[in-house]
Parts: sequence; structure tokens; C-alpha cells
Amino acid sequence: MKNIANPLTLKLPKKIQLYDGKMVSLNDNEMKNERNFCLKVPPTCVDSIVSSLIKFGFKRPSLTFKMGEKYSLSKVILFPWELHIRVYDNGCIYSHIEIYRKYIQHLLGYTFPYIEGTYSLISNVRKVELTYKDAKLKKILEYKTFRLKSPSFLLPWKPLFMFSAVLAGVNLGKHIHRRFLNKNP
Repeated sequence: MKNIANPLTLKLPKKIQLYDGKMVSLNDNEMKNERNFCLKVPPTCVDSIVSSLIKFGFKRPSLTFKMGEKYSLSKVILFPWELHIRVYDNGCIYSHIEIYRKYIQHLLGYTFPYIEGTYSLISNVRKVELTYKDAKLKKILEYKTFRLKSPSFLLPWKPLFMFSAVLAGVNLGKHIHRRFLNKNP
């Protein structure tokens, strides 16, 4: 068990203007929906962008839930917060902040979109456009700030998994011994 206290402050677009002139005000649920905002790059640039992100220290996580992406990359940005980026063949890039995947709290699904930081990273490598529900975004007019509180403690899942596996093995061994080796006539 690890005690931590690193909160993270994020800004999410609250009011935006699209290229067609339409103004959109977002409620909290719309702001927090990672799929509403896509960083768009030409599909031919996907591999080179991923190579650049790997040079910036991103890694391909060993455990991830695939959602149709070509690449899944992650990097701890401020312990225990990890940035997870999904890159799709069509050039769409989604990203979110989550608890570092070495801890059980990661599995609880607490995620938050991370548009600004990912935009900054990728725009250093390649021109990128931001879209909102497939419409090109012209300008962010207003932000809302969210403060993510770290869990009061973190529970690593690997030792718990190993303990559970050993416990299951011992119980299975006892069952086999009683069932097949301890027969009374």
C-alpha cells in the first residue's frame, strides 16, 4: 500500500466555437466525455507521431483494453497520474488521464480527458487540428478547471494477484489430494 497526495489540475473546454460559426456550451458530462474531442492528424502521419511520442518517453502498455486503436501509449506525468493516448488508423487521437496502471485503482475506470496536454505534445511534432464531434473547432472561448484528487492510498495489483494465485493453487492441491489420493475403501 502506498500513500500519495499529488492532485492534478486540468482545464477542459466549456464553451467553443466551430468553423461553421456555431457556438457550443458544454455541460460537465460533455466536457468529461473523451470521445467528444479528437486531435486529428493526417492518417499517413500516424506512425511518425507514435515514433515521436515514444522518443518523448511514452511506452506501449502491456495491459490495455483495446478499443480499435492502432496504437496505445502511456506515460506517468505526475505520480500517480498516467497519460494514456489512443491513436487510430484514421488519424484520430484520444487521450485521458488515469491512475497509473500498476495499481488496482486503475481498474476502477476513473479517467479524465486530457486535451490540452496532448495537443501541446503532438503539435510540437506535426500540425494537428482539434475536432468536436467530427466538426473542426475554431476556438476555445472558455475553460472549466477540474482538480483531480489522488486516492488516499494505492494498492498494487501484482502482489495481490500473486497471493491469490498461490492461495488458489494451495486450495486446488488440497482438493485434489482429498478427492483422488485419500480414498477410503
